[in-house]
Amino acid sequence: MAEITNEMILQAIKELNDQLKNHTEETNKRFEQIDRRFEQIDRHFKQIDDRFKQIDHRFEQIDHRFEQIDRRFKQIDQQFEQTKQQLIAINERFEQIEQEIVQMNRQLTDVANGQKILVEELFDNKKEIKRIKNVLNMY
Repeated sequence: MAEITNEMILQAIKELNDQLKNHTEETNKRFEQIDRRFEQIDRHFKQIDDRFKQIDHRFEQIDHRFEQIDRRFKQIDQQFEQTKQQLIAINERFEQIEQEIVQMNRQLTDVANGQKILVEELFDNKKEIKRIKNVLNMY
């Protein structure tokens, strides 16, 4: 009976050992499956990471383009400001010229009025001279 019991114990140990081997193999297979799944996930994350790098690169290009556009707008703003200042200076010069023309117009009007007075006096003087000549010729 001791042999049977030892034999049964030995048989039970062998069966447990086989079950443990089977369970170890199944566990190893599960770990291999998990490892493959992690590799797939890693590849997927790498693809996502590569895509993010591409998107980052594209954003950098867009940022660079916006910086160029900003610089161009600043240059245009400066040109507009310079043009504005030039137009203000030209406008001021035109105002000065306009004032000079107004003053010249007054002076010309004064000269014309003076000439008119001189012509009228000359005409009066000629009439007076003619009258005096007439009077002198009578005597």
